Amino acid sequence: MADSSNPRPGGEGQSTLEAEGLQNLLDVTRRINAAVDLDAVLDTIVDCLVSLVRADRGFLMMRDDEGELRFTIARDKTGKPLEEKKFRVSQGVVSEVAETGETRLIDDAASSDAYQARMSIISLSLRTILCVPLKTAQGVIGVIYVDSNAITRRFTEQDVPLIEAFASQAAATLERVRLEQAERERDRMRQQLEVASEIQRTFLPSEFPALERVQGSVASVPALHVGGDFYDVIRLPGGRVGVMVGDVSGKGVPGALFGARLMSDVRYQALYHDDVAKTLTAVNQIVAERVTRGMFVTFLYAVFDPENGSIVYGNAGHLPPLIRRADGTLEEWRKPSGLPLGIFATETYEAGRGTLEQGDTLLILSDGLGDAVGPDGTRFSDERVHEVVAATPGGPGAIVTAICDATAAHTGNQPQADDQTLLAISPA
Repeated sequence: MADSSNPRPGGEGQSTLEAEGLQNLLDVTRRINAAVDLDAVLDTIVDCLVSLVRADRGFLMMRDDEGELRFTIARDKTGKPLEEKKFRVSQGVVSEVAETGETRLIDDAASSDAYQARMSIISLSLRTILCVPLKTAQGVIGVIYVDSNAITRRFTEQDVPLIEAFASQAAATLERVRLEQAERERDRMRQQLEVASEIQRTFLPSEFPALERVQGSVASVPALHVGGDFYDVIRLPGGRVGVMVGDVSGKGVPGALFGARLMSDVRYQALYHDDVAKTLTAVNQIVAERVTRGMFVTFLYAVFDPENGSIVYGNAGHLPPLIRRADGTLEEWRKPSGLPLGIFATETYEAGRGTLEQGDTLLILSDGLGDAVGPDGTRFSDERVHEVVAATPGGPGAIVTAICDATAAHTGNQPQADDQTLLAISPA
């Protein structure tokens, strides 16, 4: 689409310009393709553009994440960056090109039959404009725009194929660099997540520690490289054992870091208070004062004394502890239960009490097990978790293995919906 009431006459000068333009196009194509950094590519595109068509000014505008066109690079004919106050172009022409994906040439504003274009061009004291879309398979990703107010250099229809070829090459290069940068960013994030996963494994016990008169087993499978679930085992005075499982409201690195710090807080408070209720109350206050962006933690902490089989536990919004008795019957200790950690700093917690006999097993689970989703979209469900536990004879190791196998078989190749953690202990 073009307005060219006063086209520049052809002739030897024009042929020379075309020949020079083609040679310049080859040269700038090599320069653009040689660039690997996005900023360098953008700079090169505009610098070459202004030089290629001998414009007074050149602009590159790219779509942002919201799809709006934003000035990216602006140069004058000497190659110097334009001041922001000089970022004035014919918005009507730019908008039309971005919407239609068609080149717009206006040669001599005074003769343009497009009223809005004529008004904006006259106000900018311009004589000629050439605006070309940058198109990829995804659509128009931006526009390149050149203008001039010099009588000696006015764009004509003969310039259009050259600048369209340039725009096509520029768009292809931008897409290539974007994909390469995205791949490098994915590689960088993958490496960082692998490192984070290794770090997380260093502060989560890889297996249940060897303890006198206590046997246990633990498994944790994050939905991502790193997870928001955490667990720990604490040796307490008098041969007692503290066990905990928590679930931070968020996956990935933020959840893992939050869980790591909380584990440290629990260890300190557990040894300081030597009381389950006071430990949870103190930890909740710490978390509530430190938490940001609405994060909270469901958490269950239990202390087992193998001397008499007693269990003292506190529950902060977590799944209730599950007891598998030696005869296969199940119990859920639903009370007491308080709010998740971090909701209210003044929340206080109570402790519940129970016992484990020989052959009994205490299980602390995260909700990712029941929430495991199969290929048909069905949840594994807490009920099926209970069925597997009830049907599995043996100690903690056998039960943990059976649950992990059952949920894995249910999900198949489906992506894991949530972190999955389970910890089990029994009298030895």
